[in-house]
Amino acid sequence: MKKVIKTLTLAIIVVMAMSACKGAKEVAYFQDVANKDTVLMTALAQTQRIQKGDKLMVVVHSRDPQLANLYNMPIVGTRIGMDNTGSRSQATMAYTVDSKGQIDFPVLGKLTVAGMKREEVAEMIQSRLISENLCNDAVVAVERDNAYVNILGEVARPGRYALTKDNMTVLDGLGMASDLAIQGKRANVMLIRNGEGQAQTYQLNMNNLAQLVSSPAYYLQEGDVIYVEPNNYRKRQTTVNGNNMLSTGFWISVASLITSVVSLATR
Repeated sequence: MKKVIKTLTLAIIVVMAMSACKGAKEVAYFQDVANKDTVLMTALAQTQRIQKGDKLMVVVHSRDPQLANLYNMPIVGTRIGMDNTGSRSQATMAYTVDSKGQIDFPVLGKLTVAGMKREEVAEMIQSRLISENLCNDAVVAVERDNAYVNILGEVARPGRYALTKDNMTVLDGLGMASDLAIQGKRANVMLIRNGEGQAQTYQLNMNNLAQLVSSPAYYLQEGDVIYVEPNNYRKRQTTVNGNNMLSTGFWISVASLITSVVSLATR
């Protein structure tokens, strides 16, 4: 009987060890390139083009500030009791691309910008200002004002984050959210992308760098949603007694109970 007790106890210890090893293995990133130098081909980055409904920050710089201000739209706030001049802020109002793909730019009028890159819009405005002798030393900067991604699920800080530069990757996004929580499934990170009236979903495996960087979802686009699925342990925590199941303490208790029952039976 003592041999049976030892066998049962050993079996439980083995199960516990296997569960712990499996959990540790699933936590590590980029397991396919660990401890070796590797060169991987990444998916081609696609620079985002301006779409209808986008908001653009357009700022014109010149050696003559008064001349440049003709083309910059400051945010004007008016308080009760103040005259119409109000109080001016140094912030610049964003242009909204209308249903025709245009913005109404001071002096130049309607400009079609939908389908263009930010740099192309800046070059077009600069060229018009110089060629039409409106501002001969104009320097134009164009930035998106509403480029965001949403990061949800098992991350340290879920929320809405701005795309602050071109060609940001899913790793940049997860970094902004302060990384995945330990309870997040690294092998099953979902990215949802809306475009042309349909939603596309991509499954990203953070344990496999080669698969990750070759995915068309490696580079983020405006409006992307990243969702990190909870692992089984996290899912069990949502039940009444789920947080106790398959834990180390649970199995120790089971082993102790089996030992006690067998000991009483042998007596």
